[in-house]
Amino acid sequence: MERWQTKKILLFCRDIDGEIAIYRRILQDFEDIYCAFGGGRALDGMPRGRRKISRPTESAALNVPEGARAAMRDLRARIDSFAALKAAVLQELSKLPLQQKRIVYDFHMSGLRWARISEREHYSVSQCKNIRNRGLDSLGEGFSKNGRIAKFNCPD
Repeated sequence: MERWQTKKILLFCRDIDGEIAIYRRILQDFEDIYCAFGGGRALDGMPRGRRKISRPTESAALNVPEGARAAMRDLRARIDSFAALKAAVLQELSKLPLQQKRIVYDFHMSGLRWARISEREHYSVSQCKNIRNRGLDSLGEGFSKNGRIAKFNCPD
């Protein structure tokens, strides 16, 4: 995988938690709208019957339009794929040597500036950039071998 593609995936992974939070909020809104059991019913926790589908559950399942159900399914799939992508990226990042791992993580995932990274690592800025470039090359090889990352199409 090319270095620019590796950078693009790392920069996307920096914001992936926010993307997941937004999609979960949208999914929660869908569920609040379509899967509510109605406010007027008394739900006192008492058992009503065994091995039967209750009336509120049945009406909630029947009231969801097909378009909303498909959108909810798509949102769940997108949330799962983003979470799996972040886990795969962090797994590949953990395979790097310690220096490369720290510099790549600090720059691309945490968003620190070169001056702060060089201060933390006790290297010059140019040495940190060289270490980062070696780390990105190693990550590119790992990303291309990882099926989930290699297949992922990063949104712009």
